[in-house]
Amino acid sequence: MYFKKFRIDYFIFSGLGLFLLVSILSADFRDPTFFNQLYPSLGVKNWTGLMGALIGGSLLEIFGPSILLMPWLIVRIALHNPKKFSAFIGYYYSFVMIFVISVLHEIAINLELLNRNVTEFYFQNGYAGKIGLIWISESIDLNLGLLALISMLILSLVRMYHIISP
Repeated sequence: MYFKKFRIDYFIFSGLGLFLLVSILSADFRDPTFFNQLYPSLGVKNWTGLMGALIGGSLLEIFGPSILLMPWLIVRIALHNPKKFSAFIGYYYSFVMIFVISVLHEIAINLELLNRNVTEFYFQNGYAGKIGLIWISESIDLNLGLLALISMLILSLVRMYHIISP
């Protein structure tokens, strides 16, 4: 009979990824974050409590809906990390990828490719996308900035191919 070796790190990083995913998915705009530290009188709505509200709500405010990729990427980088690829580089490229997707989401909102009337908390874009679009529009042309963003996204995907691929 063949038994797999018990690995505690699978449980730790899977639990961390699940905690992060639940804290992001159950984020509410009335919950406290690092930008809004007021505690609601009715209590925290986040399923993971105050810590999850601070982490999930803040990440959602910073990066917008693209942060939903982060729990999956944390688990993939931590558990399926090839030896020739350091974990630090994996986390770096994952944040680059999430930032670029956030800026592309903001560009789509400003070009009215997405409906602005959506008032859901998850469909609002984060501060990073708004600041990135302002920087691109003030420093270089939007078309050149879009080309740079797409090339950064492709570079990140190519560099993380061994982690993203099953």
